[in-house]
Amino acid sequence: MVTFRCGKCAQPLKAVDAAVGKAVKCPRCGHINVCPPPAATPMTGRPVGQPTGAEEPPPDKSRLIWIAAGVLLLAGASWMAWTTLDTSSASAETANLSPADALQQELLHQDIDKPGDPGLGAMAETISTQYFGGAVPSMPVMWEPGLARVGPLAGQGFTLEGMFGHIGRQAVILLNPALQTDQAALDRALCHEMVHAFLWSRGDNSTDHGESFQTVLASLSKAGAFEGVVATEQERASLRAWLDAESKRLDEEGKALAALGPDLEQEKANVERALADYDARVRNASGGNLPSQAEMDAVMKLREEYNKRAAAANERTAQGRKDLEHFNEEVARYNLMLVYPDGIDESARVSPKAAPGRGQ
Repeated sequence: MVTFRCGKCAQPLKAVDAAVGKAVKCPRCGHINVCPPPAATPMTGRPVGQPTGAEEPPPDKSRLIWIAAGVLLLAGASWMAWTTLDTSSASAETANLSPADALQQELLHQDIDKPGDPGLGAMAETISTQYFGGAVPSMPVMWEPGLARVGPLAGQGFTLEGMFGHIGRQAVILLNPALQTDQAALDRALCHEMVHAFLWSRGDNSTDHGESFQTVLASLSKAGAFEGVVATEQERASLRAWLDAESKRLDEEGKALAALGPDLEQEKANVERALADYDARVRNASGGNLPSQAEMDAVMKLREEYNKRAAAANERTAQGRKDLEHFNEEVARYNLMLVYPDGIDESARVSPKAAPGRGQ
């Protein structure tokens, strides 16, 4: 199985070995990718399928000193070999990566040995203690401006908020400095990357956002670790379809109410003029020259009909405000869904609607 990312939207993709060199369509954005050959797993440096090693029986105590010395020598030799292979592997792997993934690999190697930001480290430690029982290994957490360059390479309007990566046993979490002004977004991004770190600590070296990832992320969301909505692609698609249809309906209703306004204003003016004329005739009448009952009933009917139409228009307007409020609530919920799995797809966000002004 070959694992790689879409060159346009950064969606993790999987393909069988037989698909190497062939076209693979991204189910998320429809981009056609060329499946690369199997390479070292992006965050471990270990070739795909390479065993992690089996336990060996305890050494003979009579040979303990010599074996210990041999282990030290072998460790030094294997470290040198691993370092050489890692550098070579990284270069070969980068050549087969999309520009977005290549930049992420570059940032990983650039930052893996740097100290973390103390404030971010304290946040990560708190999250680990409160929501993971302290099971997430300590690692540097730092701001990385280079993440802002990953999004445009992955797809128009895409923002990569965070990234977890490791080389061997060293791990790091990188966060986009754009999150500094949005605490809710920072909480979401940090929790997101710590789920990757947690799964990695349990032996899950995949970088996708499958069932295990979604299960842990959902548990954090329910526990209140961050403000977000974990949803499946089907749930997002269903809500987006409703938003598109409701947006169109609200626009049409707004136009209808806007067109109704001038008619009601004209009708109101006609009724007020009829009432004023009737009152003037009553005041100026002499003797038995009062307006007839039929004339009075006609004026009262005009007023009653106007009041009914005005009341109906007011009910429609009030219902429109409620519908608009509900629409904007669902917009907010949908936009929170978009922070998963990789970041924010700005081009897919929906903008809330403002209440139309009178006459609009």
